[in-house]
Amino acid sequence: YVLGFAVVVYGATASAQAKLGVSLLACALPALLSTELASGDHVAGDALANAWLQEFVGTAVMVVLTCMPGALLGHLGYQVEWVFHWLMMMAADSLTGGNVNPLVSTTMVAAGRDSTKDWVVKVAAQCGGAVVGWKLLIAAGEFMVGDVGGPSPDEHLPLFYVFWSECLGGATLCLAVWAFATTSIGEVYAAKMGLINVTLRTIIVYFGATGPAVNPALAFGYDFAVDGSWPTMEAKSPSYVAYWAGGMIGAAVSGLVWKVITQKLDEKAQIGAGVALIGVCLAAWIFVLAVEAQAISDDTAFGKAMAARHPVTKLFGRKPKAHREL
Repeated sequence: YVLGFAVVVYGATASAQAKLGVSLLACALPALLSTELASGDHVAGDALANAWLQEFVGTAVMVVLTCMPGALLGHLGYQVEWVFHWLMMMAADSLTGGNVNPLVSTTMVAAGRDSTKDWVVKVAAQCGGAVVGWKLLIAAGEFMVGDVGGPSPDEHLPLFYVFWSECLGGATLCLAVWAFATTSIGEVYAAKMGLINVTLRTIIVYFGATGPAVNPALAFGYDFAVDGSWPTMEAKSPSYVAYWAGGMIGAAVSGLVWKVITQKLDEKAQIGAGVALIGVCLAAWIFVLAVEAQAISDDTAFGKAMAARHPVTKLFGRKPKAHREL
């Protein structure tokens, strides 16, 4: 009944505040029904409700802390931004913990570490928490030097590259979590978070075809916070292909692969296999697919610039200034 009410109100109202309210209510349903999800077991139900709260608050805190430095201070250079991102990641994780990412929750289920009930509760909380985090960050935008912005797929690229960008990026991030957080490396907190952050920063710098997000809740939470509604399939089909289809498949495959690795290899070999697979995913995108994607993006931008020239410019066959070297 509550879900039906939320759907009816969401579809009938034009108010962004009402859409936000019923969306957060729908995201909270797994927590409200935690005992029922646990088949009447109150202890297990309380654990699910606590997991929902941790993920909801944790995702909101993660969005605010990790996305704030760039918006607050502007572009400071990749090295400085990496340090800030690493510190903010550790701060958010220390304050709340949790997966704070549907891809991490998905890879945990694929590897048999979590149940589907855990996945439903956590992903619902992550989507709601991301919206709240972005709302808080955007509200503070007037105090920021830089712009508060979120990820989006490159409009010049076919869906093939959009999908593989997020799929390989998501797999890379999940493999880093497995290799650095679930092995003996994870016992040294700063090293664990540093290695995961180096991997994530590499994805952010080199996987430009989708932003990237490597976090569907973060990507869609931003769209909701800006537009006042969830992205529609007609308007945002590349986002669904990238952030949900691509990212989730990459996360699921990495979880299945890691399950086999843990069954066949000792811990040192697990770490080595994880690092090797991370390298394979990065190389597949950076040295193969990204090269093709950049060429397509440049050609498309060049074609649009050529078509938009002034008639006199066209008469003399002069190329657009930014593309004369091409």
